[in-house]
Amino acid sequence: MSAPGFFMSSLLMTSWRTAHKGCNGYIRASSSRFTSNLLLAILLLAGGILANVSTIEPGLDEPPLVEQRPFEMVNHQLYTTTALSLLTPLAPGHNWNGTGHSLNGTSNCKLIPGDSTWPGDGDWSALNETLGGRLIASVPLAAVCHNGPFNIYNETRCGEAREGWDRPETHFVEPVEFNAPIFQNATCDPFTSVDQECELGNYVSYAVNLTTDTAADDVKAGLAFATQHNLRVVIKNTGHDYLGKSTGKGALSFWTHNLKNISIIEDYSSDDYNGPAVKIGAGVQGFDVLDSLKESGYLTLSGSCPTVGLAGGYTQGGGHSILTSKYGLSADNVLEWEVVTANGTLVTATPKKNQDLYFALSGGGGGTFGVVVSMTTRLFKDRKVGGANNFTFAAASDKKEDVNAFWDAVGSLQNLTIPFVDAGNSLVYLIYAWPDRKVPALTTYSVTVPDCDTTECVDTAMKPFTDDLTARGVKYEYSAKVSETFLEHYNASFGPIPYGWYPVSQVTGGRLLPRAVVSDEEMGKNLTATMRMAIQEEGFTFGCVASSAKVGLREGVVSSVNPAWRNAMAFCLVVGKWDYSIDRAEMMKMQKALTEVVQPALDAATPGGGCYLNEANFEQEDWQEQFYGLENYKKLRNVKDTWDPTGVFYALTAVGSEDWELDGDGRVCRKQ
Repeated sequence: MSAPGFFMSSLLMTSWRTAHKGCNGYIRASSSRFTSNLLLAILLLAGGILANVSTIEPGLDEPPLVEQRPFEMVNHQLYTTTALSLLTPLAPGHNWNGTGHSLNGTSNCKLIPGDSTWPGDGDWSALNETLGGRLIASVPLAAVCHNGPFNIYNETRCGEAREGWDRPETHFVEPVEFNAPIFQNATCDPFTSVDQECELGNYVSYAVNLTTDTAADDVKAGLAFATQHNLRVVIKNTGHDYLGKSTGKGALSFWTHNLKNISIIEDYSSDDYNGPAVKIGAGVQGFDVLDSLKESGYLTLSGSCPTVGLAGGYTQGGGHSILTSKYGLSADNVLEWEVVTANGTLVTATPKKNQDLYFALSGGGGGTFGVVVSMTTRLFKDRKVGGANNFTFAAASDKKEDVNAFWDAVGSLQNLTIPFVDAGNSLVYLIYAWPDRKVPALTTYSVTVPDCDTTECVDTAMKPFTDDLTARGVKYEYSAKVSETFLEHYNASFGPIPYGWYPVSQVTGGRLLPRAVVSDEEMGKNLTATMRMAIQEEGFTFGCVASSAKVGLREGVVSSVNPAWRNAMAFCLVVGKWDYSIDRAEMMKMQKALTEVVQPALDAATPGGGCYLNEANFEQEDWQEQFYGLENYKKLRNVKDTWDPTGVFYALTAVGSEDWELDGDGRVCRKQ
């Protein structure tokens, strides 16, 4: 690409942003809002009739953002040269192939910029014209922090990017940004030297901005272009992604963020469900639907981070919630999917129509089987929700006997949690030992007792926990509360809405804790000893969501959720906080400790367990079994071969990804 292929006017989507000053000194950006087509909403769709439809536009503004510069001067062949040797090795079965491949882009490898057959300016211009100007050439957000090669250094904007880099709202409104610091690879972030060139590295090369009225046609056109030119394809919703699935070197990305339509269906009817439902565009996030439903008298499931995209990787990977014990996993509540498959066809998948595709999309992982453009899911009546303002206890001191007493109390709490979640309740708790790893503590961020509308009822539900701590002589803090609505309860736990309090930069692992392990005295002690090692010796934090995933199942409807969910009493996320202020090599040591010490020990301590594929270590051993379950994986692989036989959709640890590897330059190549 010897000359720029686009002008600013052709690359920026129509009415994409109107920038104005927002809170915290950021630039706030407003995306265009799209109203769903009511004619489509009353069509008879397979498996159900969309009747009594009302359409809602989310009322919340978009988040604070460092405003992105125009995209007119982009030569991706110059800006993607970073050596992949900087990266950590990938998961087993995904190792780098250091032999490299010809720059001619052999047919078994997807092209990257610099290959001799990489599409030229005229090709990209033609695609952009086909897409009505909705093609976006990639310029990393942190390009404002570097002198070259984009030449847009701005000290003020760089400071804003640096301040907000650990927040999800900085990234999810950007077409090519993503959260995972390992996959960001320090090729262009706000913390490296201003004199270091900003290179694309693992960033995609181009993104298609999908909008409600044209999404299916634009995906079809983009897939045809990618197939013609042998390009890698990825799907990005929010970029809230720990495994690097929503990005990829040289890729053409489908960006679903602006698919924001929300339609309530009062009387959805199908063979397996009759009742209220909501149809949401693929870009609808938790805070969108929580806000939109607040006046409707309904609620639906959403993650504990309010910025995740509900129809994206969240539900496609399973989707746990503080209401899981009451209503099931998000994947178990899906009524239908609208998805553009690898051959460019828009299809509807329900428990009765395209049943295999419905099965795969409902728990088999995002970025794998097609580009989802909408999801229809069950609604539930809003209600008062019981909970607690706090529930916290800690070791009395760093003395051995006090620390031992704390961990004994943790083991007991996890055992007592089994009947608690079986009663429809949930706990979200954090176990940590900050700042010096000496005095561990447990804090609950959410206690959810959906069937309680009085504090006395909550006290009764929590009594086994408080009685146990009292008997052990462990001091604790606790006070019950009742919220008038689910939104009020959620906001108290994970707010402030819309963006919540969660940071996003971390090293990530995780494990589903089997009931049989937690309830067995010896295995339970071994589990808490393993957690103690990970927290107090290796410096990790455990964030656990205790719930029962046995509920919410419909007769005759099968999802592809990891079967380990059904026998688990909790999912625990293992987190190592990423610190951009220290040498990256030190952070990679933390990833190494996770992969070689903590995760194997946790796996060994939880026989019969598994992993939640959305919140896991991308270097997980035996990932097919741990993320999906072996028998489940065989079924999913059959679906993949049926709907995407040539492997158009590739993502790390996704179904079928074992057929591919990355060469020494970052090309995705089919294994020979």
